[in-house]
Amino acid sequence: MLPFYSGSSDFSPRAEFSNTTGLFELAGVSRPENVSAFYSQLIDWLKIFEQECVHSGTWPGNGITVNFKLTYCNSASSKYIFQILEIILSWKRYGIQPVINWYYDESDDKMKDDGQDLADALEYNFNYLSLS
Repeated sequence: MLPFYSGSSDFSPRAEFSNTTGLFELAGVSRPENVSAFYSQLIDWLKIFEQECVHSGTWPGNGITVNFKLTYCNSASSKYIFQILEIILSWKRYGIQPVINWYYDESDDKMKDDGQDLADALEYNFNYLSLS
């Protein structure tokens, strides 16, 4: 399985998912014109990654770390990010305890609130870190 990489644009975040290190990162602006097409490819990759880890009995040695370094996220993107996190958090059944890092600009209370809303909805603790 190859890592997943998609460069950023004015509307879509950079997406970098490593199957070897267990580091998954979304960074930039998230308001893709076709939000379903953009996020469906990430969801599909995560499902295949899970299948391969379960089949081989091997997960990345450093665990799973998810970094959200978003400067803007529209509501449609938030729904897909929630789905991505549901998949990743479901891996707890395999003994995986993902680390979720939510980065935000200290002057942007809305982005921090968005992360807290996701954490509350998922009933999981996030780390909140400054982008600066």
